[in-house]
Amino acid sequence: MPPVLFVNLKMNFAIKTVSFHVLLLALVGLPSPTSAEVTNEVDWSSFLARHDLVWTRAPMAWHDGPFLGNGMLGSMLHQTDDHHLRISLGRADVEDHQTKGQPFISQSRLPNGYFKLKTSGKITGFSGRLDLYNAEARVRVTTDRGTIDIRGIVHSDDMVILYDLKPSDGEVAMELDFIPLKAIAPARLQADREVASKGDKAHPSRKGWAAAPYQYNPEPVLTKIDGYHVSQQSLVAGGETGTAWTIKNRPDGAKQLLVSIEHSFPQATAAKNAVDHLKKINDESMESFVQRHRVWWHRYYPKSFLSLDDTRMESFYWIQVYKFGAGARKGRAFMDTMGPWMVENTAWANGWFNLNTQLSYWFLSTANRLEVAESLFTKLDEKLPTLVANMPDQYGGQCAGMSTIVPQTFISKFPSGKLGFTGELLWTCHDYWLMLERTMDRQRTTEKFFPLLKKSVHTYLHFMVEGEDGLIHLPHTRSPEYGAGEDCNFNLALFRWGLRTLVNIDDRYGINDPLLPKWNDVLSRLVDYPKNENGFMVAKDFPFEQSHRHYSHLLMIYPICEINIDQPKNRDLIAKSVDHWINYPGRGNAGYSWSGAAAMYALQGDGEKAAGYLNTFLKMQELYPNNPAMIHPTTMYTETKRIQPVTETPLSLCDSLQLMLLQSWGDKIRVFPAVPASWNNLCFDGMLAAGGFKIGAVRTNGKTQFVSVESLAGSPCIVRTDVSEMDVYINGVAATKQQVVKNEEGSWELDLKKGDEAILTSNALKDTDLRIQPVAANKATQNSFGLNDVHLN
Repeated sequence: MPPVLFVNLKMNFAIKTVSFHVLLLALVGLPSPTSAEVTNEVDWSSFLARHDLVWTRAPMAWHDGPFLGNGMLGSMLHQTDDHHLRISLGRADVEDHQTKGQPFISQSRLPNGYFKLKTSGKITGFSGRLDLYNAEARVRVTTDRGTIDIRGIVHSDDMVILYDLKPSDGEVAMELDFIPLKAIAPARLQADREVASKGDKAHPSRKGWAAAPYQYNPEPVLTKIDGYHVSQQSLVAGGETGTAWTIKNRPDGAKQLLVSIEHSFPQATAAKNAVDHLKKINDESMESFVQRHRVWWHRYYPKSFLSLDDTRMESFYWIQVYKFGAGARKGRAFMDTMGPWMVENTAWANGWFNLNTQLSYWFLSTANRLEVAESLFTKLDEKLPTLVANMPDQYGGQCAGMSTIVPQTFISKFPSGKLGFTGELLWTCHDYWLMLERTMDRQRTTEKFFPLLKKSVHTYLHFMVEGEDGLIHLPHTRSPEYGAGEDCNFNLALFRWGLRTLVNIDDRYGINDPLLPKWNDVLSRLVDYPKNENGFMVAKDFPFEQSHRHYSHLLMIYPICEINIDQPKNRDLIAKSVDHWINYPGRGNAGYSWSGAAAMYALQGDGEKAAGYLNTFLKMQELYPNNPAMIHPTTMYTETKRIQPVTETPLSLCDSLQLMLLQSWGDKIRVFPAVPASWNNLCFDGMLAAGGFKIGAVRTNGKTQFVSVESLAGSPCIVRTDVSEMDVYINGVAATKQQVVKNEEGSWELDLKKGDEAILTSNALKDTDLRIQPVAANKATQNSFGLNDVHLN
């Protein structure tokens, strides 16, 4: 296991009392007064350019082409045959609002249409680049009659999609047509087609979908509003979707396609709203439009930095940072299974909260990508009344919840009867808490999060039972996709975490909630996790004994970290449980199984296994050719033979990677806790840690050079490194004995006030390079994503 640096956070905000002997040790190795400052020297344009997706071959499917988005609108580009390209269009909140039938059909995402570009000649070549820094696609399509240069942008501020099409002389006759799609739930459409073709031999689930109550929406109507082309799609449940577009001829022979999409419910105002977006930018120059678009992206990337000498892994990480910026945004949509990139051939056209959404958001808080994280958390603040209204009457308005299928409206009735998947909302609260622990926002925590968490936990208080043994038990609840049982570990882990967090917040901020005694009592009597000789079970009398992609029965290990390696008695239990799950014979594992395993080995300090599972993820087609899960050349991910999209899996890999470099669970921050021997050079900056700290660190030739710790909340901290002698600076000057104490075990206790920054160096300052800059790239593997000969999958 590589050397570990960790910071011990004092969450009670009290400086630990130390002995006179410890104070004497603090004097050893303190540097002379010298200025120290970390400088960030990242050239973002050139750094991200080495991760741009590159095409030397034509993408023939949605998952292989360039993708663009602004957190609500999305667009993709791919070739369909020798003479046609498809410009796909999507908007993340284009959903149905029917109240009868199966929610994943009645509240499904809906298709709205696409543009078909017909070339004059036969397509013979395709080359292109997705410019991450500028969030722009540039493509040249070559035909036997000429070329068409295509530039695509989904504007970061305006609800407008732009495609600039510049043909050569032989392609001036190219054609561009809008193809409307009827607003039918993709799952229902799949079911109808299968039943029509196979009859009684159709899969039972498809027959059930086809027989469920469902009202078909009317055909879209093509019309004009104020001179703009419009596709107006009315919905039987009320509201509408409007797609508006115009095609402008430029003096240089290029054509500009400008598109806007709006969705309104229950009002039927979407078509007019879409036209208004186009009117707003009608007289703006191309240069101004593009420059305004770039402002958001150029501010977005520098929030944090990460670089390592595995260039392909580094590229994958930064493409996901781009993908989330394109897929979700505060005040817009949260990231569901598709983001803003609508795909018709899927049965999963929804927000799924039995794992998918939660995994998507894990890495954002540590990565300091809070604006895109707020796409979900601000909605939780706003939708608390809806989450309460989701509950059956017997819960008396004191509880909050939702089911597995959750649209952008958060109208999602809590399952009654057998309780179904009861943990969806509480698990989502844990994602929210990860952010709050890093921002230490007292007002947000007490006024917004605490009431939400309280009502979420009270759902469990409502149906928990007291056994004859005097312990608190849970009745039959489900572990996602695996099955149901009493004392289900998935729900026990969430219930225990929720109770402890309520108590923590109450104690930290002096709330003195009248239910505090109740929470402490339930915590003290809550039954232990069911386990057997193989580790944690799924539930009481329900062992894990079938290969399966979900690791929900292991939430207490990851991401909650309540059971962890700081507890010597639990180390073998953790190792046994994880090994039994990920190595169980069969083909149940999927992409997020391997990213989850990587995270759990990182939490055990095993960098070799963690890196091994990350590489397994990236090479899954090579290693598991019979497994239908697939990571595509663009980092888009699909499961099942139907090639159905799910966004969460590539995003979850980012959290696993970050856990190898920085961990902040429990009362400690660990820097470089699980680094494989092959990663000799590492660098990160601006990462957030629990307790309100911003962390940066550099490791060169396998040795930690320095760590910077900026306090955002004024919490004292303790730092321990693998280096026996180190220099400590606070706010640029050598720390005094009042500011730093070297404890007997070799750690350094820092007295950091809010806004203070400490720098811990492994060498004398004059010999230490305090610069944040990219690790040298491996030129053989840079730009390895996209459809090109460098791509390694």
